[in-house]
Amino acid sequence: MFLSANRHPLRRNMRWEAKNIMSWLPGWNSIEGSARWGDILFWAGFAFLVLLAGCVVMSKVYGWRKDALIVMRGQLIAIAQELETQQAPPAQPELRDQAEQREQAAAQERRDAEAAVARASEGRQPDRVARVQERPSRGLTEAQKKSVIGALAPFRGQKFSVACIADDPEGKSFAGDIVTLLRAAGWDFPGSVIAEATYDKEPIGLSVVVNTGQTVTPSVLRPTSMLVKAFADVGLMPRDATFADPNVPRDRIEILVGRNRSSP
Repeated sequence: MFLSANRHPLRRNMRWEAKNIMSWLPGWNSIEGSARWGDILFWAGFAFLVLLAGCVVMSKVYGWRKDALIVMRGQLIAIAQELETQQAPPAQPELRDQAEQREQAAAQERRDAEAAVARASEGRQPDRVARVQERPSRGLTEAQKKSVIGALAPFRGQKFSVACIADDPEGKSFAGDIVTLLRAAGWDFPGSVIAEATYDKEPIGLSVVVNTGQTVTPSVLRPTSMLVKAFADVGLMPRDATFADPNVPRDRIEILVGRNRSSP
């Protein structure tokens, strides 16, 4: 009998230790506590399961959104190319010749200025040399302005806004030129002033921004495509500098004026 009673002392010790350890759990020694904590743990596990499913779904949604934005950019480029083929004005070669002549004249003026800088350096005039060496501000020739106005005139009444970097006098001045140019094409500038903002990473050159939900809407897509094409044709921006932002009003196209790419 003594041997039978002590045949499994190790197993009894393990049960005793497990009982003591589990007794530290909240509500372990009462019916009400065990029921309550059982329900809490069940619903907590269910909540985590729902959260996991939600994360998987949102991951897919963001993946689809990325694909939609890529398609939108491709549509902008394709429509711009189509419009360029269909709406090429007859006098365009003449305008281009005039623009090339003006650019050649401007290049000759720059060369003359550089020669003046070299002569001035011999006369020990560092302040004057520094001013002459500064690169010119952004601007368009009259022929280029007529080209942009002619391309955007079919979309008269399109609302737009312009923003630039704060404390950038050259950018703000050029932003004012953009407002004047688009108003001449019949576009609507509802704002009273040009918006100024600061950025962690300052933008360079021009960018076109539309509302995230309007990236595939024809009423916004076609004027946006033509705006990008018109600016790209006169060398103000690349054709892929188009972005989506939910903060832009849905009926508006925003033009962001970044730092001058020609600045030293």
